[in-house]
Amino acid sequence: MTERLSSVEVIDELVKLLQDLTERPRFGELPGRRSGARAGGDRGIPLVCLVRGPESAGLLGALRAHLRGAHPGRVPHALHRFEDAAEASDAPAGPGGSGGSEARTLEAVGAILVSVARELSSGVNGRYGRHEFRRLELVYWLMNQRVDGADPESAATLLTRLRERDLRRRSGDDLMPRDVLDSATETAPWWVRLVLRLVPSFLFRAKLRGVVPGSEYRWLLRQPYLAPHDPGTFIGFAERLTSGLLPGRSAEPREDTGQLAKLLVNAFLEDVRRAYRRSLWRIRSARRTVYPVVLLDGIRRDNGGYAVLKLINDVRNDTGAFDPLVIISGSEKVPPDAENAAEREPVPVDQASHAYETWARKLATDSRARRPTAWFLPLRVPPVPIVPGEVPPTATLSVRPAPVWSRTSVLAVFAVLLLTAVGAVGYRQVSGIVAENDGWRYRHCGLERDNPDAHTLERLGDDCVGVTTGLLPLFGTGDPADLARFDKAQQRLVDQNREVLEAHERDPERPYATVVYVSAMSTARDALASNTARLMGVAARQAQLLERTGPDEPLVRVLFGNAGANMQHGEVVARTLGSMLERDKSIVGVLGMALSRRTTRETITKLGEVGLPVVAATLSDDHMRTASRMYFQVSPNNDRQARVVARYVRFAYPDKRGVVVVHSNDEEDSYASNLREDLVLRFTEQGDRVREEPYRPATGNEGSDARRLGQQLCGVAEDEVVFFAGRPADFGKLMDGVSAGCKDRPPVLLAGDDIARYAADRTLRNQHPEIPYDYVSFAVGSPGCVAATAMHQTLRAVFEEECAGDANPSLDGHAALTYDALYLFVHAMTKLGPIPVSPGHVWKEIGDIRGDQALSGESGVLDFEDGQVPTEKFIAVLRVADGAPPLVVASCGRYSERKDVDVRRAGWCPDGGR
Repeated sequence: MTERLSSVEVIDELVKLLQDLTERPRFGELPGRRSGARAGGDRGIPLVCLVRGPESAGLLGALRAHLRGAHPGRVPHALHRFEDAAEASDAPAGPGGSGGSEARTLEAVGAILVSVARELSSGVNGRYGRHEFRRLELVYWLMNQRVDGADPESAATLLTRLRERDLRRRSGDDLMPRDVLDSATETAPWWVRLVLRLVPSFLFRAKLRGVVPGSEYRWLLRQPYLAPHDPGTFIGFAERLTSGLLPGRSAEPREDTGQLAKLLVNAFLEDVRRAYRRSLWRIRSARRTVYPVVLLDGIRRDNGGYAVLKLINDVRNDTGAFDPLVIISGSEKVPPDAENAAEREPVPVDQASHAYETWARKLATDSRARRPTAWFLPLRVPPVPIVPGEVPPTATLSVRPAPVWSRTSVLAVFAVLLLTAVGAVGYRQVSGIVAENDGWRYRHCGLERDNPDAHTLERLGDDCVGVTTGLLPLFGTGDPADLARFDKAQQRLVDQNREVLEAHERDPERPYATVVYVSAMSTARDALASNTARLMGVAARQAQLLERTGPDEPLVRVLFGNAGANMQHGEVVARTLGSMLERDKSIVGVLGMALSRRTTRETITKLGEVGLPVVAATLSDDHMRTASRMYFQVSPNNDRQARVVARYVRFAYPDKRGVVVVHSNDEEDSYASNLREDLVLRFTEQGDRVREEPYRPATGNEGSDARRLGQQLCGVAEDEVVFFAGRPADFGKLMDGVSAGCKDRPPVLLAGDDIARYAADRTLRNQHPEIPYDYVSFAVGSPGCVAATAMHQTLRAVFEEECAGDANPSLDGHAALTYDALYLFVHAMTKLGPIPVSPGHVWKEIGDIRGDQALSGESGVLDFEDGQVPTEKFIAVLRVADGAPPLVVASCGRYSERKDVDVRRAGWCPDGGR
């Protein structure tokens, strides 16, 4: 009858056997359709050996298709195909079941088990819970270690490797990256940091002593092979396992290879047993209603296949444990020994069910006698062609649904009911905790408690105020493109900060310091543009430092600080930096600042009280230096600006004898009020008529009336020029008014340095191309960063996209000013040499930049001969016409020669053209 079976009938018989073997009972452990009484024997699942000809080579592939297509879901399984090779001779096999080297057999067995374990633990087999192979992984890892047992330090070496392996395994399961966790714990109390450092070490030591229930270390000290209590410690036993399974090594293992192989197999089987162990605490195990299947296709004596089956048989005989695993092999001969094959004639496959019952009745006797074939059930497959995918399915595998109480949906409902009950009892407490967490995130700019920056940032109104090591969050609506450019500049500095820290770790002797860029940051268009340009200048200087590798070359990390949209929260920033100084002694100063206002002056005062020198980039209020003795600025002050403007008007417009000074009436804006006073004084000194026209800037819900004033300016006298002393947003409104009233005959219009941001914006310039105007700038930028200066060349390398085409990231000169501001700190660190860098030392060295020690910066010569403000600092007058990029028409002060622009000093400059 067997010979007349078709391929469909063969598959049907085997699928029926699979159904019996894989079905897990509701209670106990035994294939579900075979009761203990009916079996009349021991508890176990046979090693099904399908003996088939080459024409049926696709048999196990066809069975895998049925395992995949089981209803309602896949039966967990793994298929391991052995490579084709010539059959080994019929000479007696060695202890490992192969005629080759025992070491090679051990290596092959390890590779097979690891391959099967990897497939069983994959996500595709995780419907009923993922399988884990912690014991097999540990044993296999130990056997692959090389440790010289003669070396007295070998135990310490192995202990270190085990600890690192344990840490990697645990960190892989962490919800939080280790570097983030380490940063978060830096701000925790000392006792919390101590616990977090000691607990993992104690837990690891406890595992090694075998006192942690369920751990792979405890199991390894209690398994029956290789006498694990010799020499009495885990490390001692682990040393014996090292070099036991090293691929390609000529040296034989130090321990008995047969025992090592059994240890590997037992570790693999124990991992499967653990996955199916029933317990009130292991609900996942109850959902496993089907046993996993391992298909070993093409086994022979020379490829380790026979050896694996023989080892499983021996381990089951030794341990007497039930293994919830179905193993089916495919071969052309009867495993595991060719010479005894005649005594074990395979049963025809159509008698598989009867053969299974017969095997079960004999199992108890055969296993206790430790017979080498006690667990084998060989079945003969007739010579029928079987190709996977071409055998139409008739019989199908079915998987019993999991118990109702263990189903995910039921557990979810139970959890919801439990949570509801808990919520009803402790609603106030829970809602209070939730409200507190939400309040924390709101107060700390949306950052979680474990974020280290959350402790140095806080939300005040619409501003995220404080200091951060990462990107500074901004609230409010802004132009997406402007925000993207701002974040890109921030991100560049964050990335470079990481490189700075890495360089500092490699060479701790290099001078190292932290400088904080503090400014008024918001989503307003002019604030975004200005801060982006300034950060680009800082990034360019920092990038140059990173390119240098000398032992004396300084390294500077740059943090971000926000004092609010109008610098109104400077006291908070100063207080935060004071706290940070206690933990981070590398902080030596502050650069940047913005908006010459009363609040800015108060911020500088508070920073001075903390003990930090401040180097402002764009501030020009004459009285700003009175805020702190530790204050310096890179830009000239308003009085020098007024003197240059007055002289320029006299020589550029000799027929103009009157000046209309348009200024903000905001008394908090000390820039506008101070510049107005200086202009009135200097124009009056040279005999010009001066009258003032104040306007109301945009504040709160009230808009600016600068547009109305712009229309009125169309009526100025022919011999008058108009000078605007205000902010860019109001200048745009003024231009709207002039354009509406007299764009065909506009007045002669000049503006202060703060308008450089407006002039650098191509979109704003093109709004009124018919109205030309002149303005003052404290530095000269370059369209497309093409100027042959160190800063512009670095900008092109660091911000390639921003400098592409006719982009103008540095056109307002703000990049050059912050570039020079950071230069002052770098110069001070260089001058200190081996002296430790500190805020006081930096302040002293910056103050000494004078006379012969003056510096030639990107924005001109920096000479603090007269104190905290550069003496006769460079100032340029630029003209905007027809919406084109600004052109330099005059300049005063000392400046390096540039080929792309004429910055020669005019003869009419105050103090003889200095």
